[in-house]
Amino acid sequence: MPVDQDALRAALHATAESHGPGLFGLVTEAGGVVFQGSVGVADLDRPRPLTAGDRFRIGSITKTFTAALVLGLADDGVLALDDPLPRWLPGLVPDADPVTVDLLLRMRSGLPDYAGAVLGDPPDLRALDRYYAPEHLVGLALTTGDRLPPGERFRYCNTDYVLLGLIVERATGQRVDAQLWQRVSGPLGLVDTTLPTSDPYLRGPHACGHVRETADSPYREFTTFSPSEAWTAGGMVSTATDLVAFLDGLFGGRLLSDAALARMTAPTEPLDDWRSRTTGMIRYAVGDTVAYGQHGGAPGFTTLALRTTAGRCVVLWQNGIDLHHVLSSDAPFITAALG
Repeated sequence: MPVDQDALRAALHATAESHGPGLFGLVTEAGGVVFQGSVGVADLDRPRPLTAGDRFRIGSITKTFTAALVLGLADDGVLALDDPLPRWLPGLVPDADPVTVDLLLRMRSGLPDYAGAVLGDPPDLRALDRYYAPEHLVGLALTTGDRLPPGERFRYCNTDYVLLGLIVERATGQRVDAQLWQRVSGPLGLVDTTLPTSDPYLRGPHACGHVRETADSPYREFTTFSPSEAWTAGGMVSTATDLVAFLDGLFGGRLLSDAALARMTAPTEPLDDWRSRTTGMIRYAVGDTVAYGQHGGAPGFTTLALRTTAGRCVVLWQNGIDLHHVLSSDAPFITAALG
């Protein structure tokens, strides 16, 4: 389906009216670029445009990588989706026999999220000046006491995806970043995609991250901090080009069996009239267009990455996070690109 370059450019500018300091939009068809453009700057102190090669923190799009990794390990018989949590992590979570790998993937474990215990309410980003071991994050979550019966209902939970990272390490005997490279990034040629575990710096070409608390406040630079608080729930770094290659590879059958991909894309929780949560992703229905992807928010950056069932990929990322008005999937650029 042809794209309207002028309409996409206008939609990107319309999105940038309330989000910055910079936005980058990329649209591809069958792996070929049909639109790319940027608005604003990558760095307020040394202004330049954002580019397709800039690295940035992808936030919860990490969960899509983690889910694909776990489902691939299940494909290969390394673990099973009905494995109880204590099989791989005995003693880490009390009374966890009913919690399975599948419930963790679908965020129905009933376990509390650790984010509030780490960052506080309102969030204090100074808490990211230190390293958090994954087991420590799980322990912090359990201190909140806000636990539900396993399987009772969906609840967005970073703890579940940190536990999946720990299960991968126990089941494979290797670090999860190594497994992600061997099973996902390496086979797909994602040369700019990494999972930093303790390094607070963005390496190589990258945009500076920024945070804005209110519509009237200026953006303040926030690029360097410990990624350990997010880990396999939200700590990955990538580029727009790599995210397209990941989605094309995932839906092109290069990572998972047909059955595993069908499981990953099956809707599990309705969110509203046009969005449903799946395993590690969200299903978007815009008119006759169906797309799968994820929203990622990390201190300093916000990202949306989607792929339609017809093979169009859309990536929109901001080198900022507007805490008062987060960039979302109803942004004009996303609507125009999917239309």
